[in-house]
Amino acid sequence: MPPEVVSEEPESTLAGSRMVEELLAVHRPLRADIVVLGCALEILTDATGDHSAVPEMINGLTIADFVWQLRLNCDYYCNVLTAHHSLEDHRMFPVMLRTFPELASAIERLYAEHADVVDLIRETRSATANLTTEPDTVDRARVAVSVLADHLTAHLDFEESTLFPYFRRMDSDWHYG
Repeated sequence: MPPEVVSEEPESTLAGSRMVEELLAVHRPLRADIVVLGCALEILTDATGDHSAVPEMINGLTIADFVWQLRLNCDYYCNVLTAHHSLEDHRMFPVMLRTFPELASAIERLYAEHADVVDLIRETRSATANLTTEPDTVDRARVAVSVLADHLTAHLDFEESTLFPYFRRMDSDWHYG
């Protein structure tokens, strides 16, 4: 008789499971795209390297050169991240606080991290808007994306580990809160 398989996921309400999956559906591409942007900038940093992989990595716009595509994709990424955090700040966090007051300190931290991201996005946008093939502009953009990636990865890890257990206990979706 095979051993019993024990689920690593705690039991969850239907609404809680749906909320976890919806947030992961946004977080997964945010995680993946910041890695692609960072890798593309790493390749671009090497002046003697083969830049031909960059357009394939971005896998999208083909109407302009890869530097233009990086600028556009970085700006788009920053817009998506800003909209995502705005939704959390104005909709999700207030519902979670009303429903689970014990989350106050964690949500305060998440608000503060969102405020920090505003400055990191500002630098990332500035650095990538001024991106050319000149090494100084490439390095500035690479550093900005790297700093944003490090901060964002830690932030997403904390948010998921803190809020998902509470989502799993909710009977209604925070969107309708």
